[in-house]
Formats: sequence, C-alpha cells, structure tokens
Amino acid sequence: MCRGEEDRLLQQVSKDIVLATDVAHIVLFHPDDLVHAEHWPIAWYAETFIYPVESAARRLIAWCTGSDGVFKLRLTTGELTARERVFSGPSFVFPYRVRHGRVFIDNSDGLPGVEKMIDPSTSPDFWFELADGDYAVTITAVEWEAEPGARDEGHETLPNYVVAFEPLDGRSIKPARRPPDLIGSRNSVARDEPFLSRPYKPDPIDFSRLYPAFAAADVAPAGRAIDSCGEAPVLAAVPQGGDDFAIFDVRFVIAADLVPGAPAVVATCHGVRGRPEDERIFSFRAEHLVEIVAVEGFCRNGKFFKPGRRWIFGRRQEPLPADALAAVEIRPYASGEDGAVRVDLKAFKAQILADLEGAGVLGKRLAGVAGYEALRLAAAEDVDFFADWLLDHLPLSGRDRLAISLLPTNDLLAALEQTYLAFRDDACRGC
Repeated sequence: MCRGEEDRLLQQVSKDIVLATDVAHIVLFHPDDLVHAEHWPIAWYAETFIYPVESAARRLIAWCTGSDGVFKLRLTTGELTARERVFSGPSFVFPYRVRHGRVFIDNSDGLPGVEKMIDPSTSPDFWFELADGDYAVTITAVEWEAEPGARDEGHETLPNYVVAFEPLDGRSIKPARRPPDLIGSRNSVARDEPFLSRPYKPDPIDFSRLYPAFAAADVAPAGRAIDSCGEAPVLAAVPQGGDDFAIFDVRFVIAADLVPGAPAVVATCHGVRGRPEDERIFSFRAEHLVEIVAVEGFCRNGKFFKPGRRWIFGRRQEPLPADALAAVEIRPYASGEDGAVRVDLKAFKAQILADLEGAGVLGKRLAGVAGYEALRLAAAEDVDFFADWLLDHLPLSGRDRLAISLLPTNDLLAALEQTYLAFRDDACRGC
C-alpha cells in the first residue's frame, strides 16, 4: 500500500486510547445499556452463562489480553493500516449496537455491577463517538514489539489492539462463548473455549478419631460455605501456641444439633475476618456429609478430654466448658431408598425461571441479582445443579436445608417443590 493510501485510512474516524488493566480483560460498552447488571457480582462479564447473552443482545464486547498491563488501542471506522497488517495476530468479530452515539472502552472498573469503581462520565478520554446503528466489530491483536525499531526512542509504536467498526449490514455473528483470548503474537490464535474447572476433592475422613464440633444456625450441605460468628469458641480447636494459620489445618464437625444420630458436615476453615474489637467471623467449607455417633467429651487447646459425669436422675454429662468445643465421634451418612417420581422437572424449572424473570416471590427475594441468577439457572441442565440452586435460594433454615439435602433425588425434588409452593402461597396471602 502506498503512503497516500495509508494516510487516507488514518484520516477516517480513529482514536488512540492507552488503557491499563489489572484483570487481563478489556470491555467495550455503554453504561445505559447495562443498568440491569447494577447489582451483579464481580467479573460477571466473563461468565459463560452471561457473556453470550449480552453479546447476542449487542450490548457488550469483552476480550482477554492474556495478562495485566498497559495497552494501546486504536479505535477506528476504517481498516488496518499496512504496518498493522504486517504484524497482526489473532482477531475476533463481535456484534454490537451503538444506541447512544458513543461507546466506552474500559478495564471493567466502570462496568455496572457491585464492584464498579469509577463513573464513566468522568473519564472523557475513554469514549469513542460513533453513529447509532448495528456494527460488526473486528478486534485484532498486534505484535507491536516485532516491528523493527519498535523500542527505539521516538518511534511511534503500533497499537496492541485495533478495534475496527463497520456496518453489520444484516450479517449474523455468533457470539463468543466467553471473552475470547486475543494475545498480541502472530503465533497465537483466538480462543473462546470455556475453561474446565477441576472439581474440588477434599481429603478422606478418618472415622477412627474424635473431631471438635459445634452447632451453627446456618449449617449448610457439603460443598457449601458456612459462616459462624459468636456461636462457639472455634479457636479452642487450635493447639496452644499455634500460629495464626493453625486453624486452617483443623477439621471441624458442624451440625444443627450436637446429638447422636444427627446429620452433620465435616468442614475446614478457609477465612477469618472482623476487627479485633468485634466478634470474628469464621468461614468454613463443608466437605463431607456425616452422622454424629456420640458426643465424647470436649476439645480445648486442640486436645480432647473425656466427659465428666454426675448423678442427676441418672447418668449425665457435665455441661460443656465455655472455652471448649464438643468432641464427637462420626460415621458416614447412609441415605435411604428413593421414592417415586413426583415432580415434572421441566415444568418446575420453567416455573422458577418465570418467577425470576417476572418478579415472583423468588425474583423479589433476589432483587437486583434475579436476572443474573435466571441466566445462570437457564444455562445449567444438570438436575443436581437445579436442586442445589433451590437449596441455596429458598428461605430455609440451616437445619431444614441440611435435612432436605440428605434426601435422594425424587424425594429431594418433591420437598423443594413443596417448599417453593408454600413460600409462594404464604407470600400471596400477605399481598
């Protein structure tokens, strides 16, 4: 291409933006198009059940840079220049609709959501003006360092990315499954395959020993989080002289009731928070479902002590010391046989989704995240996921949540449907 042709391309609408990101992602959007995400959790834009929906609606473009850093972008209504073309790497085409005469380019700090950190209206340098309409937006990564003299003083470097807008003209563009990887190397390829997460596998349980135990109001099924504050002297399980991290090596038994035959979970502590002058909040991950066989004394300073005995109308244990946890013997929990199928799973799920999308009792309960949860639930086809979602979001006590979670599949779904209908009917009577 001759120099005159390159100058002509650069004279088209074009703007250079230098942007730092500490989340290895860059996003393009207009805040008014994403007000429904105002209460959505951090990094919602990268979720595989969210991103394809928002991209298909032409409200969001996002891509992964592969690393944190400072990136130079050239936004344009033209094409790649000859220099850019020589050193261009992977590219991806996104659908997008300009509705407000401009778009915002960001590192996600200004994206609507609970972790929003800046107001885009106060960052004029990161806006790009465009005529309203539907666009095919091609984002191309450029290996700028490969250009001879790229690091020489005074050299005008190529951008890391070229963001080129052209009219969609009725074309159909399939959304990426997640923000695709666009790495600035000519040897790289664009990838949008969902990441595979390895399921968490807790260590096996030694059923031959005693465990420190306590009762918690919000005891949760295996795989869930449990927060406890002021319910028990949790640090009694730590050996005397143990450091601040010793608690993370202890396995606890947590139940709604510390009595023989009660269901419980084996859990590990993964976080402690709170100001020194306040009660500390201990966060646990429930790992295994078990049954309490017996309460066998107490645990203090990480050591186990046999129970004291006294005669009051029969043999009874001494009350648990205020600075100690109960010591319990446990065994695997044995579930019973399942009942007959009683729930139309497809109809039940459709009912829950309609509730979330139509401001039903669950939609009102979840408020600003109802839309987020509806998308998450709609994208999942696994029966266990659906049941787990209901266990997490129906108004259940910790005791009832744990008890229902123990049921085999058909009985579990029947109990959850009954709980939901009772919740809905109670809410309707209060209208």
